[in-house]
Amino acid sequence: MKMVFKIAKMELQSLFFSPVAWLLLVIFAYQVGMTISDLLEGIVVNQAMGYGAWRVTSVFGELAEGIQGSLYLYIPLLTMNLISRDLSGGTIKLLQSAPLRSVQVVMGKYVSLMVFGLAMMGVILFYVVFGLFTIENMDVPYVLTGILGLYLLLCAYAAIGLFVSSLTSYQVVSVFGTLFILVAFNYVGEVGQNYEFVRDVTYWLSIRGRVFEFISGLICSEDVLYFLIVVAIFLTWTTLRLINRVQRRGWMTRWGAYLGVFVLAMGLGYMSSRPVLMTYYDATRTKGNTLSQASQDIVKLLDGKVKITTYTNVLDKGFWSTLPEHISHDRGNFRDYVRFKPDMKLRYVYFYDNANNEELDERYPDLNDRERAERICDNYGIPFSIFHSPEEMKEIEDLSGEGNKTIRVIERENGQKAYLRFYYHGGWKDSPGEAEISAAFKRLVMQVPTIGFLTGHGERDINREADREYKRFSSDKNIRSSMVNQGFNIEEVRADRAIPDSVDILVISELRSPLSEEERVNLDAFIDRGGNLFILGGPGRQELMNPLIERFGAKFIPGQLVQPTELFQADLIQSLPTDEGVRFWTGLKTIREYEGCVAMPGCVGLEYRPVEGVTVTPLLSTDTVGCWNETGETDFTRDTVVYDPGAGDRAGVFATVLALSRTVNGKEQRIVISGNTDCLSNGEFATGRREIRNFNYTFAHSSFYWLSHEELPVNTSRADPTDRKLNISEAAMEGWKIVFMVVVPVLLALVGVLIWLRRRGR
Repeated sequence: MKMVFKIAKMELQSLFFSPVAWLLLVIFAYQVGMTISDLLEGIVVNQAMGYGAWRVTSVFGELAEGIQGSLYLYIPLLTMNLISRDLSGGTIKLLQSAPLRSVQVVMGKYVSLMVFGLAMMGVILFYVVFGLFTIENMDVPYVLTGILGLYLLLCAYAAIGLFVSSLTSYQVVSVFGTLFILVAFNYVGEVGQNYEFVRDVTYWLSIRGRVFEFISGLICSEDVLYFLIVVAIFLTWTTLRLINRVQRRGWMTRWGAYLGVFVLAMGLGYMSSRPVLMTYYDATRTKGNTLSQASQDIVKLLDGKVKITTYTNVLDKGFWSTLPEHISHDRGNFRDYVRFKPDMKLRYVYFYDNANNEELDERYPDLNDRERAERICDNYGIPFSIFHSPEEMKEIEDLSGEGNKTIRVIERENGQKAYLRFYYHGGWKDSPGEAEISAAFKRLVMQVPTIGFLTGHGERDINREADREYKRFSSDKNIRSSMVNQGFNIEEVRADRAIPDSVDILVISELRSPLSEEERVNLDAFIDRGGNLFILGGPGRQELMNPLIERFGAKFIPGQLVQPTELFQADLIQSLPTDEGVRFWTGLKTIREYEGCVAMPGCVGLEYRPVEGVTVTPLLSTDTVGCWNETGETDFTRDTVVYDPGAGDRAGVFATVLALSRTVNGKEQRIVISGNTDCLSNGEFATGRREIRNFNYTFAHSSFYWLSHEELPVNTSRADPTDRKLNISEAAMEGWKIVFMVVVPVLLALVGVLIWLRRRGR
């Protein structure tokens, strides 16, 4: 080791006594200073405009992401003459004739590059120290993890550059050779992705994206070992190259040694990428790179083997995202789950069948399904032979009930199955996220709640697309946020027969005709057994709806709430979270933090009186000013709405949503009552109002989360970050920009010049 450090010291002197190294440090410092200045200035400006910041420490993640994209440009200039200089000047013979082994020469030169890399990381650490004094509650481990990733990437680049330098005595050739190999390592992951074995090898070899998990604050043993293996490969090859210069060996021996090193490295790489052998460390304060605790608890219940099969229909929209060439990327959607369930298997099956894709009807009107599939395969360069016919597919997995869409099927060892769907918005296909994946897993490990929607009296329909209906939020399989995709069972229920015991939550949406005596008895039986309720009323339906809620002490007020504004009809009520509601539901807290509302077109107020055993919490209410209860008949489209106390109009703050609970048969019964029905309608969810921050989906999710006793939707939320403030004024930021972009690079340049002049004076 003593000789290694001596060689490293000589190389470092050579580096720092030359203008090239200092020029690279100056350029690097300017790049870092410019990037961090722009990022910090954006936060300062937003704070000055009154917008709150969110996880300010993430600027270092954005900084690292920008640096890693250009880091490879510095390496060829650093390594171009490390060995090629000795080759061209003949000093390599002196080194090899001295009592030195080739491995000592290689390690000494490489250590010098590692030290120079530390100097480059030291530039970033200067800004980390700056962040410690200016960012409130800075997440230091997250930042250091990103720097570690950059340093490992630089070390890998340096090993590659050192090897190329040993191949030629021409420094220019060394520069371009290094760039070529670095580019190859970045793009090798796209080679052979259509073939399973080749796909695994080339994807593992690719250096692109290896540092992203470090930048996000996650250390994975596979990524660390990848960099170490790459460094070991090229340092060993460099050593073999120097040995082969002085020892006469046959070409088979030489190439066999190179190949043996590569094969051994691939074996180690294969072992390091086995999920069961991988370990992780999430350095972020909020553990944002790790499954939420709720998801982890679900995965723990998945005993036995689990297989996820992705069935891709070439005639479906957006089929390309799960084609063979994208499999490696697609598997990343389940990486967090494989971390906690290493024996999880991912499989891909391809087929063609009619999926009601209107685009294909327009594009290929004269072709049948098989001919369309063949044409698409020709266009995309996909072998048609990998696609199963409709008949073959029905024997493998009958997906007709899902419209033959591209879908994932989760299977347990005991035969249980659950569907995991893709979601379509404006022609784009979105993959399911943690909430949807965990909800699908939950179906396999426990009995999930069932939402029953009462029908038979003009209630909202959960199967129709019309504006007033309820399909979008309840049963639409193409919508990510629909309750069916959040894990609930959905079914329609009639009150003329006993309500099934399987129904946990009953939704009654704006009756348009009275219940019969038999229906009332069946409904009372459901309520008396402790079933949960979501009751939604509206203008003109008070007489029909009040008998349902009077037993709980609640009442729909006669009349209709109005909130006149310049831009919208007076009957559009912007319901706001109450103080009690914010403390009661976290979703309402989010609505208040973002200064949002729940839009309710056509709403009545709610009153309630104390009833023994019933706890009432007002969740939403009208604004404190500009709202009143209109008692007269009004055409809100044509008439001007005017407050008239003499006609019975009453101003004030009115509750629009109530949460009630009581104990029935030893369990808590929960009830949500809304003075508006359209807040959950297809039309309202499809409506975008630029001037209103509409959080109706948040209200829907919060409601059913509470009604299901916090079972579904799966709560994937994490603690809010605490680093939400940057203590720099706009004026101070202008000064710091000069320091970062001018003063720091100039100081480094002056130090380099002084050292160079001092060396020259000797």
